[in-house]
Amino acid sequence: MALELGQSQRQKQTLAVSPQQLQGLKLLAKSLPELRAEIFAEMARNPAIEDVERPLETNLSEVERQQDATDAPPDYPEEDEIGVRGFDEDAAERRQAFFDNQVGLETLQSHLLAQLPTSDLPEQDWPMAEVLVGDLDDNGYYKGSIPDVAMSFGRSEAEILSVLARIRDFDPPGCGARDIRECLLAQIDDIADATVRGRVRSIVDSHLDDLAAGRDDDIRDSLGIGEAEYAAALAALRSLDGRPGQRYPSERDRVEYVNPEIHAVKRDGRWIAETDARSLPKITLSKAFEEMLSDPAQSAETKAYVSERIAAAKAFRETIARRQQTVASIAQAIFDRQQEFFEGGFRALKPLTELEIAEKVGVHGTTVSRTVRNKYAATPQGTVELRKFFVTGVKTSGGAEISQRAALAALRSIVDDEDVSAPLSDEKIAAKMKEAGIPVARRTVAKYRGILGIGGVTERREAAP
Repeated sequence: MALELGQSQRQKQTLAVSPQQLQGLKLLAKSLPELRAEIFAEMARNPAIEDVERPLETNLSEVERQQDATDAPPDYPEEDEIGVRGFDEDAAERRQAFFDNQVGLETLQSHLLAQLPTSDLPEQDWPMAEVLVGDLDDNGYYKGSIPDVAMSFGRSEAEILSVLARIRDFDPPGCGARDIRECLLAQIDDIADATVRGRVRSIVDSHLDDLAAGRDDDIRDSLGIGEAEYAAALAALRSLDGRPGQRYPSERDRVEYVNPEIHAVKRDGRWIAETDARSLPKITLSKAFEEMLSDPAQSAETKAYVSERIAAAKAFRETIARRQQTVASIAQAIFDRQQEFFEGGFRALKPLTELEIAEKVGVHGTTVSRTVRNKYAATPQGTVELRKFFVTGVKTSGGAEISQRAALAALRSIVDDEDVSAPLSDEKIAAKMKEAGIPVARRTVAKYRGILGIGGVTERREAAP
């Protein structure tokens, strides 16, 4: 069969994201201080935007007043190739020097995301990785909801866990782990000695509880090794980092002061989410640049440049406006669901997922994830990060749902009321919670105790006065 070369045409549909949409996604994830910094940075890049604090245009009457006061002719700058009239060159240089000397703080999140282009993670999974990394705590542990992310992206939980496992291989290794076991296992390959590495893997995989309880003899017997070999394995284990995220400041540490972007205001019995327009600098187009478009003295090349800069400035301003509208809409949807919080506090929070808000507002789940990250609301209960309004739920015996926080409070109350000389077992605590209308399994009680920092029966008995 002969092979032939030829050309053919065919149509196909592809999903493309415009530069303006990408910019919108980037700005949506920024906190209020970061957004302010981005606006000022855009001012430095685009001369078509006026300097808010010191406009690029020089007021002629001000120049004349200064001239009269000093009896000296004003030192006008030479007209440059673009021919911007009234351009304050000294102000522009001072402003540019300010931005050039800013030192960006590399956070844990930015450090991990910077590794995406050089990783083996497919590019289509990068948005998912961004959401997962955004849910890491200060220690580098993943504290988000796998089911929520799976629903938001329309992917299986196994696929989400696979991406999370890839993130654990980033630098520093172990970030993205859901517990200490996963964190340490991600770092074991750094142990050079294969024999020691195998023993450490067995300890981490099967004996962390024994190690915490001091049952060293049981571990040695299980591994079939002597004291010297066990000591070498423990030394290698201690070389691993159980809190890899602590090597870098978190996104929350980057902002010294929390600036609430949303303000809860009560009107007609309903709590409303309001944004303060004064919290951001106003983006104003330079009149000098606009006048150049109708100036016959300007060349076609200059007008083309000016037109492109003005269009970019307008697009940036529109992107900021859309970002503000999205934040306000999502915040209001959250407030509508959690109206009881404003009077009753965190215990009054209802179970809520990001997917529920996404469906109500009509946006993608990732849009909600970006929006609630590092955004704060001023409420009667204090300044609260928007993501704190999302809580997992527990079904009561009556079929209603209560927040996990309420279930934790119930468990805490049961433990506080127990006989300290005879602490309740997890099974008995589960039975009491069931009596209170909160049916949970024994293993759930153990998990809740861990969250609250409550020890087991032995620890509580020994701690009793």
